[in-house]
Amino acid sequence: MTLEFVDHRAEAAVKHSWTPFPSSEGFEHPGWWQNAGGAVGDPWFVQVLEHGVEVARVQLDERGGINPSYPVVPAAIWGELLEIQYVEVASAARRRMVATRTVHCLSARHTDRQLMAYCEDADDF
Repeated sequence: MTLEFVDHRAEAAVKHSWTPFPSSEGFEHPGWWQNAGGAVGDPWFVQVLEHGVEVARVQLDERGGINPSYPVVPAAIWGELLEIQYVEVASAARRRMVATRTVHCLSARHTDRQLMAYCEDADDF
């Protein structure tokens, strides 16, 4: 199934008053997408659609960098980094590999960039 991406961008000057997505009952963690106040630089959010239905939301950070305190840093970094700050899959779309497919599509969409993400509390995976 094909995923469609809709970019939502704003200038940093309005990030505290800008809402990238309307509130939705299908998403459980509004703290990161109700406003873009926590975004670094110009906020960049992506709405992910499947058959015209929203299945996920993503926040990207163009100024991604590797935290020097991170214990495992890749040996080779090529191209510019594009950090995936957050990914949230709609409740109704879970267990359908939406997040995995989203990351694969983002990678195909940004072939000149290296994707990176930190995963908090994911040591048990």
